[in-house]
Amino acid sequence: MSENIDEIERRRIMMKMMMEIINKTQQKTSTKRELTREEVIQLIRQITKGERAGEIIDNALQLYGDTAVQVFRQLAELYLSGRLGELQDYELYQILERVGLHVPLRTRIRIVRHGREESIGSSSE
Repeated sequence: MSENIDEIERRRIMMKMMMEIINKTQQKTSTKRELTREEVIQLIRQITKGERAGEIIDNALQLYGDTAVQVFRQLAELYLSGRLGELQDYELYQILERVGLHVPLRTRIRIVRHGREESIGSSSE
């Protein structure tokens, strides 16, 4: 008879523990709030490394506005969930290109001879 009571008590304790775990999980998911636009942009600036990162983010926001923020929001959620690490600037550029957001970058060709920068027209020998 005491074995039966012990078994009932163990099941009651296990059920109590399972209910606590379920409640904690539900609380975590219900307290998860959506990031604001500014928080998303700030997080993307933090996780994107490279000298052109700021230019890519700024140009994407200027050209595509909320559409770029939606892409950034997805990247931020992947980062916060641990499925995405730091991004290099070229990786962010490739992601934006793949989703159809072409972000033009300012390109400049420099010719430096003997420590002086020359224009293309004056680079003849």
